[in-house]
Amino acid sequence: MSHSSPWPAETSAAPATGVRSRFTSLARGVARSAQRGWHAAARAARLAIGIPDYEAYLAHLRERHPDRRPMDRGAFVLERMQARYGRGRARCC
Repeated sequence: MSHSSPWPAETSAAPATGVRSRFTSLARGVARSAQRGWHAAARAARLAIGIPDYEAYLAHLRERHPDRRPMDRGAFVLERMQARYGRGRARCC
C-alpha cells in the first residue's frame, strides 16, 4: 500500500520555499529594527553623558545648510565641549 501526499508533486516544494522566503524577510526586518534601536539607544546614551552626535550634525548641515563646509570630527567635538562647558565662565564643579 502506497502512501500519497495530499499535495500534488509539482507544488510540494512551493510551501517550503514560501515559508523560507517569509522567514528570511522577517529575519531581515527584525535585524533592521534591532539595528535602528541600537543606534537610537547609543545616540540617547551619548546625549545623556554629553558626547555630541557628529552624524546628526552632518545630517543637519546637509539638510539646512548645504552651502557650508562641515567641521571635521575633532573640531566638532572640541567646539561642542567648549560650548557646553563655556570659555572663561566660572563653574562650581
